[in-house]
Amino acid sequence: MDPAPPLLVDATARVTAVICAAILMSIPIYVVMAWVIVGQGGAAPAGGGLPSVVTWALAAVGAALLAAGQALWAALRRSAASRPTLEERLATYRTATVVSFAVRESAAIVGLAITLLTGDLRWCLVLGAAAVLAMLLGWPRRADIARLAADPAAAPIG
Repeated sequence: MDPAPPLLVDATARVTAVICAAILMSIPIYVVMAWVIVGQGGAAPAGGGLPSVVTWALAAVGAALLAAGQALWAALRRSAASRPTLEERLATYRTATVVSFAVRESAAIVGLAITLLTGDLRWCLVLGAAAVLAMLLGWPRRADIARLAADPAAAPIG
């Protein structure tokens, strides 16, 4: 098998990293929005906020989204290795990474929603930090892309 063109691997790594960085940078914006709207005091909204069972159910949805993002990333990365052409493998890898980042970002959005509904900034901070950590752990690496491009059988399973 011919080695993958380094420029194609570099371009895929660069584009994937830029898209992932853009998604990652949205999370601090959510935290700032929550901080500005709720305020530093963390006062509960008028009407008493949400019942605790609803709050915890939403938090469970946020945690499930983080787990789903990881599972989706692993499944799509395995799918990338089965693609017949180099371009399809690289496109599938990029799609897997971007989709998993978007699902992880949605956990931070759930944290923002809980914060806005309860007035407690900690929800946005915790789910946002968990989403950032999950993204950093799943950050696209050029070495993985090069390995996938060169030999799909030796590509990381995820």
